[in-house]
Amino acid sequence: MPARVVLTNGRTRVWVERRALHWKRGRTTITVPGSQIRQVKVAGQSLAVGIFEDAQVGTVLTVRHRNTAVVAALGAEIEAITSDAEASGSRQSIRRQSVRIWPLRVLAGLRDRVRNGSPWWRRALWYVLLGFPLAVWLPVEPRFLGPIAWLLLPPGIALLRLWVGMAELDTRWVMWRRGITVRASFESDPYSEATSAYIVHFRTLDGRKITAHGQVRGRRDEIRYDPKDPSRVLAPTRVAWLGIALAAFLATGVWGVIFGIPAVLWLISLLALPF
Repeated sequence: MPARVVLTNGRTRVWVERRALHWKRGRTTITVPGSQIRQVKVAGQSLAVGIFEDAQVGTVLTVRHRNTAVVAALGAEIEAITSDAEASGSRQSIRRQSVRIWPLRVLAGLRDRVRNGSPWWRRALWYVLLGFPLAVWLPVEPRFLGPIAWLLLPPGIALLRLWVGMAELDTRWVMWRRGITVRASFESDPYSEATSAYIVHFRTLDGRKITAHGQVRGRRDEIRYDPKDPSRVLAPTRVAWLGIALAAFLATGVWGVIFGIPAVLWLISLLALPF
């Protein structure tokens, strides 16, 4: 089996994949099927690949590399795919693809995320387009409070959301609304380093046998599960959860509150304006 060499020289990358030669130079990648390769010539540090006439690509692709063994190995891989012409003699076409420069790629990626991604991307766009002008133009004193509040509010919300996830508040809310408590059997999880991690076995109301993973075990051998997703379980305990919630709040929630203080002060000053 060949080594699947990737030859790199500056902005040029050459490799063989899926029975085709891929020749990338800068932002342009040329894909040459094996049936389109006419000749492969290896001379020391130089590799020249002759292809059949193509007005856009040219007839010879050349590259150099300091390691002659790499050049020879890649040349052998290219030679191995040159006999891929179909029985009818037809050849697959050479494909040429150019990527946009990085600012345009970033903007295109953001556009796709706003259109098709999480709703939070659209909310972030509106926050940037509407929030910053309001923070700058509204006559709230001191004037620097608005931009500071605008900058710190998103990381503050993100840290508070992280605290909610670390403390499992969202899971506990779901379990409180629709969770079902059943008897369960527990065993230590041999694949987890945490001493409080368990493997839980229980049956749902419709008789299905479920095996799930839990992080905390209560004093009673009970488990509360989500009927819409039985693998989502929670041990009905209170003391351990309060300790986790407190530790998570000290790690992330405090900073979320601190980052949100400028926004609260700005909003109080805004409401006090004589409109």
